[in-house]
Amino acid sequence: MYSDFKIISTYYDTLYVNDREYGAEAGRVKDLLTRHGAPPRADLLVLACGTGGHIPYFRDEYTVSGLDLSEDMLDLARKKFPEVGFHLGDMINFELETDFDAVVCLYGSIGFVKTVENLRAAMNRIASHLRPGGLALITPWSTAEDFRDLIVVDAADRPDLKIARMEHVRLKEPNMVEVTFHHLLGNNNDVTYHKQSMEIGLFSREEYAAAMIDAGLNVVEVYTGKDVRGGAYIGKRVAGQVRKQ
Repeated sequence: MYSDFKIISTYYDTLYVNDREYGAEAGRVKDLLTRHGAPPRADLLVLACGTGGHIPYFRDEYTVSGLDLSEDMLDLARKKFPEVGFHLGDMINFELETDFDAVVCLYGSIGFVKTVENLRAAMNRIASHLRPGGLALITPWSTAEDFRDLIVVDAADRPDLKIARMEHVRLKEPNMVEVTFHHLLGNNNDVTYHKQSMEIGLFSREEYAAAMIDAGLNVVEVYTGKDVRGGAYIGKRVAGQVRKQ
């Protein structure tokens, strides 16, 4: 499914990554991590890092790494941030040699695991890569309680690339959302059309919290501020707690 980003990756930053949204989200994430005990210069892993949109806001304060399942997205991230370690891997079953003080999954990307079973598997992998006292911070794409069908309209206007974006977001089945992208791309004095659909898992608040607890993490905060897209679930690995494999 992540290979679906092959085309979108070529203009992802232009359309989606902006200081106003990413900067606010990352700033609050740093505050939350500090509040719950993340040390200075913490080792931080960003899951589903994509093209590295959040990396600039973390790399000055943390030793940051990224993981994504799209090689196309990672290729762009590596070009932008050659000093950062990026890993090709799946949130559901990744295995890295390094443990971390914090693992974050932002911008609702956790929804790409699609099923509750995969959500639990991903949380187990996160917990298994945390040091004692380490933190997991997950922002839901939406929750089953909060979701509503909608149409998103946006545009980007740059000298080298112009984009008109419309996305149809609808409930496909009780625990699954379908997002259909309609993108008009204008460059080199030509206009092309790209249409694509993706499925995103829709989990309840209880399912998010239960997945953390079952992975051996204490849920220390459920943040609901508007500066973090969808809010955040924060879990902490207790010192001496045996990690699930």
